[in-house]
Amino acid sequence: MSTDILAVRVRPGEIRIARVDGNAHLRDFAVYRTALTDDRGQVGGIYVGRVKKVVPALEAAFIDLGLERNGFLGLSEARPQPHMGGKSAGDRISDHVHEGQEILVQVLAAARDDKGCKITRRLSIAGAHCILTPGDPGVRLSKRIKDDTERNRLRTMVVGKLADDLGCVVRSSSIGVGEDIMMREIKLLGAHWQDLQARAKDTDPPSFLSGEDTPPVQFLSECGFTGLAKVVVDDPALTKAVEAELQALGMVPPGGVVRHPGGSDVFVEYGVADAVAGILDPVVRLKSGGSLIVEETKALTSIDINAGGAAAAQNSTRGQDLAMATNIEAVWETARQIRLRNLAGLIVLDLMPVRGQEAVGKIVNTLKKALSHDPTGPQVLGTTKGGLLEITRPRRRAPLSHILHGACSTCGGNGASSALTVGLAGLDRVLAEVWASPSLIPALRTSPNVVKALEIEGAQALLDIEIKLGQALDLIADENIAAGTFQVEATKDHA
Repeated sequence: MSTDILAVRVRPGEIRIARVDGNAHLRDFAVYRTALTDDRGQVGGIYVGRVKKVVPALEAAFIDLGLERNGFLGLSEARPQPHMGGKSAGDRISDHVHEGQEILVQVLAAARDDKGCKITRRLSIAGAHCILTPGDPGVRLSKRIKDDTERNRLRTMVVGKLADDLGCVVRSSSIGVGEDIMMREIKLLGAHWQDLQARAKDTDPPSFLSGEDTPPVQFLSECGFTGLAKVVVDDPALTKAVEAELQALGMVPPGGVVRHPGGSDVFVEYGVADAVAGILDPVVRLKSGGSLIVEETKALTSIDINAGGAAAAQNSTRGQDLAMATNIEAVWETARQIRLRNLAGLIVLDLMPVRGQEAVGKIVNTLKKALSHDPTGPQVLGTTKGGLLEITRPRRRAPLSHILHGACSTCGGNGASSALTVGLAGLDRVLAEVWASPSLIPALRTSPNVVKALEIEGAQALLDIEIKLGQALDLIADENIAAGTFQVEATKDHA
């Protein structure tokens, strides 16, 4: 039964998306900064690039994409075809690209810290039920499709329906889907690929060719359409765009795409406003009284499990039972936090001590089960000699902390919101105040660095809100206001 609601909250400069289950429990969350020029490289974005430099020592090349930093193309991703063999085949990066060459590439992972985005020549065009793989013929099925009868049905449906140079990965969301819907999607993706090829021939590098769908549809493509009952969007233009894209994919949910009326908060209505507000809190409380302590660093993310006030002597039977129960509860919540925060790379979980390999094995298996529905495909590496449980998760979008707080060098590692995040929150508050008092002519008072961030990084967001207000917004740079705060003030009221 479909019970999930996708709540989409649009504000100047950003779109926030929350997937909420039937119990008003936050399942997935993402923030898309819409007012910025994305110089990190949009994940999934396809570019016509030019090879800037080939570095044999790294077996890699740097590709000019027209972004702030050049894209990184490793040897394994420089080979146009996956079946061309591994590095042991004796090929070199110089066998595949040369300086000055024009190439079509796709962003695999956004830039972070001082590194450019990771790119590939193996393009893929994702739909709701399948992924088209130009230049890599063949039909492959998701490992999550377990039933042999269903696998045979889907394979038979797709085999022979693709052009000779195209391949297809059938996604788990295709389970039970009819042939008419699958063929319509394959035709749509094929037409998109032909259009990309034509535009690439007429485009001088570096140039951006194609990105993902609207943020809500991109989000659904990542986290899955299964179980979705309704999409609720609080912006009229985005409502229409999302509905059109879902109709084209044949994935309009049973409750449709609905516009949420202005003047109220869609997150408040669906009961997740508090959960969203505290989504990056370092301490996550467990129902049992224990907690998780989440700490992100450049090298890894550590998650420490504590029993809290319910702790008992660990050597006693009661203490071991408590430790086991807390660990089991904690690994389920860990899987949820990994998705909500979009954690990636190496994640280290510090378990409460338990006796025996059987107990440890039960915890590891529970974690694997909890992570099994994560679309990025995280891997549980096992436990170290010190009792730490290690996980790796592919990096696609930037971690939520990097979007809201900035990199560690920006916030000094204290989890403080970035100047732009504070500024956008201020613009959000301005809108709320004007909704409550339509005659208000507002001004925003905040620290000088926040004003600067709005005027430079958030210039488009500032323009958007001024259009909504019908007048310029007065920004007051105040050296004495507390860091990370703002005040909405009335300049005057209409008489």
